[in-house]
Amino acid sequence: MTEPTEKPIHQTVPREIVVTNSTLEYGNIEAWTNIIASYRQQHPDHEVVILYEGDKVHNVVSLFKKGGALNPQGFQMAVAAPDANWKDVPKLYRYLVEGAGPSYTKFIEKEIYQVLNLF
Repeated sequence: MTEPTEKPIHQTVPREIVVTNSTLEYGNIEAWTNIIASYRQQHPDHEVVILYEGDKVHNVVSLFKKGGALNPQGFQMAVAAPDANWKDVPKLYRYLVEGAGPSYTKFIEKEIYQVLNLF
């Protein structure tokens, strides 16, 4: 009997996400949540990893609870997947950067319980 082998996980190099708002607003967090949900709908085997000051954020909404105490230069994004097929990662990064700024509203205007069609 052979042991099941785990597929290797490939991860992109973390890229910095600059928050351009004076503080991270709840709308920015909601935009990130919607962007990530849209990406995951198109790429269900990929995991979007948000890092804050090098630590993995397990719940993006928890960032809002920290309020203005956040370091706006402390965010990074990476994608983990079972293969190195990085479709739409540059677009995901661009959307997350845009969602971290004052123009986040276009990522929160959607029907309730619907996922944005971004990818």
